[in-house]
Amino acid sequence: MQLHGSFQDLRQGDDSVIRFMQKAKALFDELADAGRPVLLEHFNLYVFRGLWGESKDLGTSLVTKAEPLSYADLYSHLLTHEFLHKTSLHSMKFVVINALLLSMPNIPPSALVA
Repeated sequence: MQLHGSFQDLRQGDDSVIRFMQKAKALFDELADAGRPVLLEHFNLYVFRGLWGESKDLGTSLVTKAEPLSYADLYSHLLTHEFLHKTSLHSMKFVVINALLLSMPNIPPSALVA
């Protein structure tokens, strides 16, 4: 029962997708070893419920599939989403920094180097 509770309470928090999925897979495997295997569709739901922020949107679209995703497919989708999201955040930071630099009149470039 404790393993099921831990699985149901699993949250991504500040963990990367890699770390979060490692925790989920470990609980999944422990439950199977204890003779209480979790159906793949339930595994997917527990993972989707534990995701944070914008990853939840991905979970919403993936849960509508006719067949539950395999661990490998779910992991791949989440890693891709994390990569694209981090890339877009990095791009936004770059744009904001450039806009700030362009709005600073009469500051020599050497003054901006740490």
